[in-house]
Amino acid sequence: MAPWCFLESSRLWYLCATSSTTSSTTSSTTSSTTTTGLSNPCYNGTYWNVTGVTYAGTGTNGNAWNQLYAPSALFIDSDDNMYISDSGNFRIMYYLLNAASGTLVAGTGVGGTALNQLAVAGIRYLYVDVNQSIYINDAYNNRIVRWASGGSTGVLKAGTGTGGSALTQVNYPYGIWVDSTSNIFVTELSNHRVTKWAPSSSTGVVVAGVSGSSGLTTNLLFSPAGLYYDEANQDLYIANNGASTVVKWTAGASNGTIVAGVSGSTGSSANKLNGPTGITLDQWKNLYVNDRGNNRIQFFCHGSLTGVTIAGNGTGGTLLSGPYDVKLDSKQNVYVPEYGGGRVTKFAKL
Repeated sequence: MAPWCFLESSRLWYLCATSSTTSSTTSSTTSSTTTTGLSNPCYNGTYWNVTGVTYAGTGTNGNAWNQLYAPSALFIDSDDNMYISDSGNFRIMYYLLNAASGTLVAGTGVGGTALNQLAVAGIRYLYVDVNQSIYINDAYNNRIVRWASGGSTGVLKAGTGTGGSALTQVNYPYGIWVDSTSNIFVTELSNHRVTKWAPSSSTGVVVAGVSGSSGLTTNLLFSPAGLYYDEANQDLYIANNGASTVVKWTAGASNGTIVAGVSGSTGSSANKLNGPTGITLDQWKNLYVNDRGNNRIQFFCHGSLTGVTIAGNGTGGTLLSGPYDVKLDSKQNVYVPEYGGGRVTKFAKL
């Protein structure tokens, strides 16, 4: 087996070298859209166009309004407008549906530690609530900040700005989710835990993992990255980056369950992952995984441990360059930010 490597620029581990129609409405946040008349791809057997098209950015790193630089995360609202963590430009960009250029909605374009700035190359995932407030994992600044819609500066919501293991601190926050009552869930890559922060609280509570302990057993997390929260069932889905798995963990439980990947066994076969980062679920609880170390997006039907590559398997338009996240719009199109490609790529639902 090849050795494990640690990529300092992203702080991630990887291995070197019968059709059904459903109408679903959720009320917690703008990330859960009302989708009517869509078919479960696991039943109808149709997937996605394997050739992607550039949806945002130009494919060349830059700081113009139509360019991106090392985009690391996405949030798509109920109107299919897109928020992008433009990490290399220290900003969050907002793209209206099918727009050619974006609008700056957080950050200044200059990295720093002031509350109107975002960290140098350190923005990870973000979340937008029903009021269009943007919650940002400002990872290298070891804090979560909230920018009100139209605001010119952020407000500290979690962490102190100094990384640590105290419950008042976060250490390289990565994934984020905000529930319907404004509780914030944060994966902490370097503390190997998920913490929950109540509104107006300056102290978090560990709801998954053991603080400061990493491992491959079911009670531990290993560099957790992306996060999805099924609020109705209080289930956290966690991209367990260091173990190359995705785990399902009821908030507050002492153990999780693997729903994708093989713990500690990295590979490119259909049942394995290599350093997963972003994840999302559709309304049927099918799982989409940004399998970053394999430069692909894997799709797992609900309950299956065998995935199907739906993006990133090939060359040219089917090739991904450093994918970090994966998100769906209301029509089940798949979007992937390419950290190494200076763009967001769209894979259309067939």
